[in-house]
Amino acid sequence: MQKNKLFLAATITLFVFPLVAFLVSNFSRSFNYYEIFPERVSFLNLAIGLGFGVITSVIAVVILRLKKFKDLTHTYQVLFKDIEVTWGDIIFYSICAGVGEEIFFRGMLLEFMGVWPAAIIFVALHGYISFKSMPKLIYAVYLIIVSAGFGYLYIYTDLYAAMLAHAFYDVIMFWLLLKSKSTA
Repeated sequence: MQKNKLFLAATITLFVFPLVAFLVSNFSRSFNYYEIFPERVSFLNLAIGLGFGVITSVIAVVILRLKKFKDLTHTYQVLFKDIEVTWGDIIFYSICAGVGEEIFFRGMLLEFMGVWPAAIIFVALHGYISFKSMPKLIYAVYLIIVSAGFGYLYIYTDLYAAMLAHAFYDVIMFWLLLKSKSTA
């Protein structure tokens, strides 16, 4: 993958996913785009979202550092081996994913399907589900749980908490890839 393709994918995620949710809202009687956004920002909810992002990303780092997951970690490293990213890039990509994907998957899709089906679709569309590799399947199950956690954050706190958790999780995962590149 090239850096410009990653930038394009992040930008599409930021704008197209919310646009699709907005358009679906115009044709749906049960989903209102504007209702997914709280009127006020709750700092408590943001703190809960950040805490969830910290906990789930630390667990993911621990999982991916286990010897059994070495090949899986290497697979992800290879995807990004030729891309030179800065911290600014990492934050941009992570915010794009956190905002765009949460509006689409938690704000809209969850409303139609529920937490767990939306979580499974989210992980499947990211290409993590594979029955050919037990470590990849185990990690996919973990990601489904994390994704469902984003859904429950949305339900019990608000969309901004889910966005922050998702963006923080992605920052840590990108950091892990960067760190592993520099030590390889």
